[in-house]
Amino acid sequence: MKQYADLHNHLYGSITSEFLFEMGKSNPSPRWEIFTHSYQQYYGKNISTETFFEDYKNPDSFRKLYQFSHHGPFPEFQAKFNLIIALSKFNPEEIALVASRIVEDQFSQGVTFGEYRIMYSPKDTEEGIYEKTIAACEGLAEGEEKTGGLAKGKLVVSLHRDGDVFQEYALLKRLMEKNSLIRDYLVGLDFCYIEEGFPPKDKRKFLEEVNKDNVVQKDTALSILYHVGESFQDKSILSASRWVLETADWGAHRLGHAIALGLDPFSLKGKVLESKSERLDQMQLYYDRKEELDSYFEMPSRERIGNEIDSLKHKETVELEMSPSFLQECFGFQNFCMDQIKKTNAVIESCPSSNEYIGMVLDPLTHPILRFAKHDLKFTISTDDPGIFGTTIQEEYRKAEKIGLSASILESVRLNSFLYSSEILSGRKSVS
Repeated sequence: MKQYADLHNHLYGSITSEFLFEMGKSNPSPRWEIFTHSYQQYYGKNISTETFFEDYKNPDSFRKLYQFSHHGPFPEFQAKFNLIIALSKFNPEEIALVASRIVEDQFSQGVTFGEYRIMYSPKDTEEGIYEKTIAACEGLAEGEEKTGGLAKGKLVVSLHRDGDVFQEYALLKRLMEKNSLIRDYLVGLDFCYIEEGFPPKDKRKFLEEVNKDNVVQKDTALSILYHVGESFQDKSILSASRWVLETADWGAHRLGHAIALGLDPFSLKGKVLESKSERLDQMQLYYDRKEELDSYFEMPSRERIGNEIDSLKHKETVELEMSPSFLQECFGFQNFCMDQIKKTNAVIESCPSSNEYIGMVLDPLTHPILRFAKHDLKFTISTDDPGIFGTTIQEEYRKAEKIGLSASILESVRLNSFLYSSEILSGRKSVS
């Protein structure tokens, strides 16, 4: 069996339907309200909590309830993911069990190196986070032991986009200094969940600070993994592509999904509304980098760009029509962004099933991964939430092959993924 590195994987999203049912039955106090309201809202079905485990005792019926295997926006996915949150205790004992089991499960599917992401409640105390982080690390270590040391698992903590990320970062650094196991296993920071409303420019100083610390504190260096360009219902594909470019330029080591960067804009129709601030940022980039952009699409003069900037002063939103000229502009700007990202050290994490379902990539022939490969960008193939998507790393590679990647490219991606680990990208380890 070939060996794989799975670099974009959410620990609790890796729980299989059978394991989740088992966890839920052993939980005396499921947090039903987290799941039932959102499920009714997005799927129109009322769930009986009193008879839940009897109603869904058939493995196929529970799997159908749990797994997300259709095209839909992120809130529909979250409504399913909420079942995990509702049925799990999320205490140290359970976290350790889940971490160990996921390393074992993934190893049986060919994953010999995995990075697993976990997110704590913003209400959690430092002591609570410490205990849960220790548990996750102990679980990963136990999973490694159960595979005879043939699999390696590392931990990534997801930060809250709307929280005090500097404070969260400082806390994690303290935990690494306090405990050698955490120092060995905690390798990265992640930004995930809803990205609309949280532009990367708000995190620029944070990205710069972490990278600066990584230079002088190599033993505790942490990668920055950033979900970006995955969901962009509040903006144009132009602005979403710019977000991906900005995230790479400002020091993120790996870019989660980056669908907007490679999605075929000619598949888009109708009109899109975005905020004045997004359009202003796009126009300012055009103004500042006009000469670089001229070779990618027909750029307006600086005078016209300046006039549009002035016209935005009295607007709150901007409506953009998907005309042929606008779509050509989008295509050219995507190419510009990809060429610029190629000059950075950023690696894109592509997750075919997740992109197909949440990212709503309806036509496999226009999957962004094809353009990533064409532009010779560095990218990995990962599972994202293999439990809820009902997938494996091998299945994700098979999907990438069906999409159109050649066997030689896939083999290169598989081997290179081991070189894109958080420890290598952050500078904690060198390439051996």
